[in-house]
Amino acid sequence: MAQWDNHKTDSRLNGEGMTTQWNGCHRPSAILIMAKRQAGRVQNKPLLGRIALAAALWHHTPDPKPLILYVASDSHGQPQVADAQIVRSLLTEGLGIPVDSLLLREKSNCTLVEVRMVRVLARTHGFDRILAVTHPYHARRAQQYFEEVLPDVCVVPVSVESLTRLSPPRQPSDLLHQLRPMIEISQPGRWQSVREHIVEGLLNRIHPLDPRGRLERRLARILRKAA
Repeated sequence: MAQWDNHKTDSRLNGEGMTTQWNGCHRPSAILIMAKRQAGRVQNKPLLGRIALAAALWHHTPDPKPLILYVASDSHGQPQVADAQIVRSLLTEGLGIPVDSLLLREKSNCTLVEVRMVRVLARTHGFDRILAVTHPYHARRAQQYFEEVLPDVCVVPVSVESLTRLSPPRQPSDLLHQLRPMIEISQPGRWQSVREHIVEGLLNRIHPLDPRGRLERRLARILRKAA
């Protein structure tokens, strides 16, 4: 079972773009649920998986509990529902997270802006250790962006393996059984995985040429519109 250590994590990335020793991170002062644009979908399954793993990490962490952050302005479904609203209701009504453990800001529309918004919150609230929850295909770019502006962030991949590293929470007793299916259905299929890796590869190549992210934000809107 994973335990929070008192040393800084080894943030090197493996072949899947995820940190190799995320379970060696410091005890977190905040857990970030990274956004996933799914404007055209009825259900945002990747976001559900990220919410589930964030809840597991929160329950796994001993007191004092970390804050759970969500800073994206995305929405999905017909009619459109703000993803921040989904995050709030699912965590507080279904996964046992008190509302005073949430910090929601609907500000960002792409990963670059998301990372910089988290930097602002870290400075404002004094967060010194943050876990950022996202899927493996997105992890490499997220980790690289964080290392540019906020190096003491550890990216945690959304996977069943990550969930099983965590010790079972005391309350509620059936939480892990509820979270596992949410994480399983959030994993991309074969063709979706290929598509996500192509998009991520393109955005990774653009970033050194466009460090302020103007082109990235525009491309992200185009490429994710039909996601």
